[in-house]
Amino acid sequence: MRSTVRLLLPPASLTLVAASAAAVLLGPEVALALLMLVALEIAMAADSSVPMAGVAGRIDSPARRVFLSLGLVVAVVVTRLLLPPLAVATDDGDPGDAVVDAVTEPQAFAADLLEVRPAIAAFGAVFVWMVFCEYLFNTDRLPRRPWMGRIEGALARVRHPWVAGWTTAAAGTALVAALVDAALVPTVLVAGVAGGLAYLGSKLVGTWARRRPGRVRTHVHAATVILERALVIFLVFEILDGISSLQAVRIAPAPVVQALVAGTAVLVGAVFLATLTSGVVSADALRRLRYLKAGAAYVLGVLAVLLWISLVVPVPGVVAAWAGSLVIGAALVSSLRPRARLRAARVARQGVRASRADA
Repeated sequence: MRSTVRLLLPPASLTLVAASAAAVLLGPEVALALLMLVALEIAMAADSSVPMAGVAGRIDSPARRVFLSLGLVVAVVVTRLLLPPLAVATDDGDPGDAVVDAVTEPQAFAADLLEVRPAIAAFGAVFVWMVFCEYLFNTDRLPRRPWMGRIEGALARVRHPWVAGWTTAAAGTALVAALVDAALVPTVLVAGVAGGLAYLGSKLVGTWARRRPGRVRTHVHAATVILERALVIFLVFEILDGISSLQAVRIAPAPVVQALVAGTAVLVGAVFLATLTSGVVSADALRRLRYLKAGAAYVLGVLAVLLWISLVVPVPGVVAAWAGSLVIGAALVSSLRPRARLRAARVARQGVRASRADA
């Protein structure tokens, strides 16, 4: 109980202060909109906490504290709020104007973001798929119990896991390029290659940082992992949901107020994500619940597939919002069943011993 209160206290306090200030300064309608956005951010943070906990388990202890506190919050906030303007700026060529438009002209900015969305989706699909392939093809060659049975077990034993990962990523990109409109083919191919190169660059930096342990290199490794996962969260919200965080609310005639409320909700969600991830790590949930890590990995696979599909046909926002929850829920149920059987067997053994002692 105390641990739960400790986890919820920072985001709850921040929400209370922000909602109270919004109600006093801007009115109850703005405060209600803020609470609704915070609820959405918290729901997505709950989905993301398990994958983040899996990432934290692979980071050395000194950098893990940075990852679970300030690093995760800053990375998520910066990624969610600045990546959309930067994505638009790649098309318009002026990052400063893109940031200003995101705050002062949300409708025009949303239209600009929609134009570059196919490139971001193609980039993100390859990037996220390659992260998923680390688990699917067991690139670390760690022993594990497969969640999906024999098929997953066979894929985890492929002879050349990295070749398998790059081959499947190329096949997915080629298939989507064959299905989209002819005008989008160059975008899908170029952005897909860029996503693969970005992933490769991230892995090379991470490998360099882990080769010789040290404070600077440890933090560099943590930074690459944080940016990878922050990018995943950005893709779920801005790309699959089809709307930027700064345009997620329509509450006031002043666009600056809309951006301020949305940005506050993103900050609260990031704080909640950091505290919840820290709780999962401290409770050692990924070890105790044997399939939870697999579920977190499959969430990434589902996201990558949805990004590819979204280039061909629209994907409803509700699908993106609930797909990860369903996968994590299934992994949790699968993890609890063997634990329940073990407890029942242990109780049965104790009963047998007690009856023998009485006899």
